[in-house]
Amino acid sequence: MYRQLLLSILLMLTALTASLYSQQNQSLIKEGAPNVFVDCGYCDMNYIKEQIPVINYVRDRKDADVHVLFTSQRTGSSGSNYTLLFIGLNHFAGVDDTVKYSTNGTDTDDEQRIKLVKALKIGLVRYLSRTPIADQMSISFPRQSLPAEQPKDAWDYWIFRLSASGNINEDNNYSSYSIYSSVSANRTTEDLKLSFSLSNNYNDNKYSSDSYSYRDITRSQNANASIIKAIDNHWSWGVWGNVYSSTYNNINYAFSFSPGIEYNIFPYSVSNEHQLRINYKISTITNKYVEETFYFKTKENLWRHSMDASLSLIKQWGSLSVGLSAENYLDDFKNIGYGIYSSASLRLFKGFSLNFFGNYYTTGKQVTLPLSGATLEEVLLRRRQLETKYSFYAYFGISYSFGSIFNNAVNPRFGGGGGSSMIISN
Repeated sequence: MYRQLLLSILLMLTALTASLYSQQNQSLIKEGAPNVFVDCGYCDMNYIKEQIPVINYVRDRKDADVHVLFTSQRTGSSGSNYTLLFIGLNHFAGVDDTVKYSTNGTDTDDEQRIKLVKALKIGLVRYLSRTPIADQMSISFPRQSLPAEQPKDAWDYWIFRLSASGNINEDNNYSSYSIYSSVSANRTTEDLKLSFSLSNNYNDNKYSSDSYSYRDITRSQNANASIIKAIDNHWSWGVWGNVYSSTYNNINYAFSFSPGIEYNIFPYSVSNEHQLRINYKISTITNKYVEETFYFKTKENLWRHSMDASLSLIKQWGSLSVGLSAENYLDDFKNIGYGIYSSASLRLFKGFSLNFFGNYYTTGKQVTLPLSGATLEEVLLRRRQLETKYSFYAYFGISYSFGSIFNNAVNPRFGGGGGSSMIISN
């Protein structure tokens, strides 16, 4: 009885508090301002709301007068090139715009969000100018100065990166040590990409109990080089070279050389909105194995070719990617490996979202499998490549939200964005 009375009192207090503050909170809604849906999962929304407080932020594109869709692509300097698609809805239907900006790999989080807000302000001007709050805008330009001398890049667009990492995990029955290091050099311009990298990976794992002990060490080294050259706005060609070693894959050393060509049905200039790419590669491969393989080989030369097709779309209703691939060794057309994958983030109707990812691959001919097979420990711990006909993985998630369409408030207390919770327990 006491518990029910306490619950009733708490619920009444919550309702009374909501009623007392409801009129005050209505002031968060800006009369005459456009409703804007900022479609960006990685943006600092609190900062955006603080810097651009004159609009109404809504939670769903169905409630928006302006839908701002963010797309991005990586740049050669390890930064990103962002495209903001401003899509007019309701009385702004047909009023669309595009704003682009770039960040550098050395930009801090603060520098990145300053650039983001500047791009948002530029794109919103044409919409705000058509609303009753247009008189709240203030537009300024810096004083004209002498043209600055075109800066020269002392590194000629080359980006170098050194990295190393390691971890230790240990208890009474288990220990794990790993070390990873890499060196890379990349040069990216609008019509040419050059890439070189070296990496080394070492893993040492030990499992033990009163009556049992097992230790496993795996190593891999990798060296890659590639040249990708634009032909026109639809065609590209490339060449890839790789030297590889892996105890997991039974490779003492492997060398491959692969020329390839790609055609994008859509122009590359709009690839941040949609792509439909088809590419073909042919590879010559030399393998030297740690152990004799299932096919009684200790060393062999192989030819392999592959074809891939992929479609990517970023639209108001979400994003979608679908891909198909097929490959085989040229001496064996009976064992063809093929794969399909799909990923999507869809807004099917107001407040309802669906996310999924799935892939399915057949392995084709596994030329590197050792003749001796794998021990029970290696099978259970997945420490050696095993024979398999396929691999499959899938994920999905759904969400539905309802309530107020507005999302103007900024409340970072205790790291949250607002709201409250009540827990009653025994």
